[in-house]
Parts: sequence; C-alpha cells; structure tokens
Amino acid sequence: MVTFNFKLKFFLITVLAFMLFTVIGTLSHELGHITMAELLGNDAKLFYGSMTSAPEGYWEDEDVIAFQKFFEDNREKLEANPTERKKLLEPYFKPIEEKYPRNPSRSILITIGGPLQTILTSIIGLFMLYFRKSKHKSEFKVLDWLGVFLALFILREVFNGVQGLLVEVFGKVEFYAGDEFGISKYLGWNIWALPSIMMIIGTAVSLYVIFKVIPIRYRFSFILAGLVGGLSGFAIWFGYLGPILLPVKI
Repeated sequence: MVTFNFKLKFFLITVLAFMLFTVIGTLSHELGHITMAELLGNDAKLFYGSMTSAPEGYWEDEDVIAFQKFFEDNREKLEANPTERKKLLEPYFKPIEEKYPRNPSRSILITIGGPLQTILTSIIGLFMLYFRKSKHKSEFKVLDWLGVFLALFILREVFNGVQGLLVEVFGKVEFYAGDEFGISKYLGWNIWALPSIMMIIGTAVSLYVIFKVIPIRYRFSFILAGLVGGLSGFAIWFGYLGPILLPVKI
C-alpha cells in the first residue's frame, strides 16, 4: 500500500542517498570480482564500472606493454573499425595468449565474485532489518535505513535483467555480457536461466522491503527518490565522474 504523502526534506536526503549507494553498489560489486581474482593469485585493476585481472606478472610483461602502447597509440582507428582491429591486434595477442592461456574455470569464479558480493550485502541488510524489526515498528532509525539500502543492493539483479532484455530487443550484439548471463552460458544453461531466477528473487526482496518494511508514511517519497536518485546517480557516475576518477586503462 502507498499513500501519496510527499515529504520534501526526506525526499531530497533519500535522493542523495540513492545517488551515493548507486556508486557504492557499483564499486563494491567490482571489488567482489577483484577479491575473488586476488584469492586465486591474480593481479587486478578497478575501473569505474568494471575490473580486469590477469596472472601475476602479466602487466609487467614486455609483450603486454607493447600491446598496450600500440592500442593507446591507435585507439581511434581500432575502435572505429572492429573488423580491421582483430587483424591488427592478432600479432600482439598471439605471444600473450601463448604465455598466459585462458583458464575458463578460474575466469568463471572471478565472474561469480561480483554477484556473490551483491547478494551477501543484500542478505546482511535483510538480517539487520530482521533483528531490528521490533524497534523499527515504532520508529525508523539510521540503522534501519542502512539495512534498507543494503537489502536493496539486490535491485542490481532486476536492473541487470532489464538491461539484458533491452540489449536483446534493441541492441546489435549477439550476447549481453552481464555476469549472470555469462554464468548461465558457462553452465550450459539457457543464457536467460540464471538472470531470470535472480530477477525474480531481486523483485520479491525489493517489494518486501519497500511495502512491508518501510513505514507507509515514507513509501511514496522513497519510491520517487529511488527513481530520481538511482537514475541520476547512474548517469552522473557512468557519464561523468566515474571516467574521471577511475578511467578504464588497458
């Protein structure tokens, strides 16, 4: 149930909170990948919306350095012509792939690290709300709101599924490279199997938190703030701040 009770001060604070947690959620998800990579002995690098990892010593390898230099010197040409790019980069890729052969089982564990972090964070938030339920029935405190935002990390699963659907309908790529899609593909499932399951779970948890946990007097303002703060946080981080603070470097 939602009553159209708009609280301006609460709305503005919650918009800022959603913007902040959009960034925190993105980076902590990537740190989940990085943690798994480092546990497996890889070196890893964090970017604003992604990460990369490689075996120890990879980044210092002379062939890798030569590839990086060639790519940076010819970035515009390579990005403008994908067909030509493969041909031009092949002489650089070949010696690198011989030294550092692909390891699918290691790669999939690193892929799992991101969603695992997101899910564990959501579970922590749900535990916080559960153990404080007798307290937040009378009055919602800062810890309760923290539990709400942590529990709603699971919204990433909903967003991921929707984004994959939009790419499939309107995009020009054969395969959407979201983590859950990659895990499904590795397991030999239909690529939509795991994303669909996680989207259903994410939707159920989010609806529970919004309509069963958050006090009714805050719900309308919270939902509006989530839409405004989540979308604007995503746009500002991915469109402006992220590339400045944590640019992608090959």
